Amino acid sequence: MTEKTQFWLIRHGETAWNAKQRLQGWVNIPLNEAGRQQAQNLQRYFQSRQICSLFDTVISSDLDRAHETAAIALQHTDLPITRDERLRERSYGIYEGKHWRHLMRPVDRRPPDAQEETPPSPNLRDPHQDVPEGESLVQFQQRIVLAIEDLAHAYAGQRVALFAHGGVIDIVWRQTHGLDLYAQRPRPIQNTSINHFQITMLDAQWAPIEWEITEHLQDPKKTA
Repeated sequence: MTEKTQFWLIRHGETAWNAKQRLQGWVNIPLNEAGRQQAQNLQRYFQSRQICSLFDTVISSDLDRAHETAAIALQHTDLPITRDERLRERSYGIYEGKHWRHLMRPVDRRPPDAQEETPPSPNLRDPHQDVPEGESLVQFQQRIVLAIEDLAHAYAGQRVALFAHGGVIDIVWRQTHGLDLYAQRPRPIQNTSINHFQITMLDAQWAPIEWEITEHLQDPKKTA
C-alpha cells in the first residue's frame, strides 16, 4: 500500500494589518481581538468535531500570528506545537506595510509589446517580478513546495496540522489543483479557514481532500 501523509492547513486569525489590507509578509504582527475570537471559534469547532484527535503532529509558521492561532485552537489538547520558519508568509521586502490592492493586480499574460503602457507600479502577482529585499512569487512557490514535501517525508504516513498564512495556502491550492501561478482564485482565503490535502510518498503526488472548510466562521447566533 502506498504511504500517504495528510495535512490540515489552517490560516491564522485576523491581524490589524489584515483589517487595513496591508501586506504583512515577514513583519511579526500579532492577532487582533477579532483574530483571537476567530481562533476561539476554531477551537470550539475542533473540540465539537473531535478533529484534534486526528492530528499526530502540529507545526506552525514561526511568526506569532500563526503560532498564537495554533495555541488558542489547540488549548484543549496537550499537543506540542513546533515552529518552522519555512512556513512563513511570502517576503514582500520593501513593500511590506503597504496597501496590497495596488500591488496585487491580475497579471496580463500577453507579451510585453502587446501592452498599451508599462504599469505604473510593480505587480507582485507577476510570478517573475523582482521584489527588493524579498521573494518573487516563483521563489516563494519553490520554498513552500520544498518545505511541505520535506515535511511529508519527515512525517511519512502521519496526519499533520499546519498553521500558516494566506500566501502559503494559495501556493498549496495551486499545487493540489494543478494550477499555475497565473490562475485567479475564485474567492479570498479567509482567516482560520481549513484546507485538507495529502501527498502520496511514492511519487510526491499532491491531491486535495476537502478544501476551504469554513463552517466555524459562521455567526453561531445565525446557525443556532
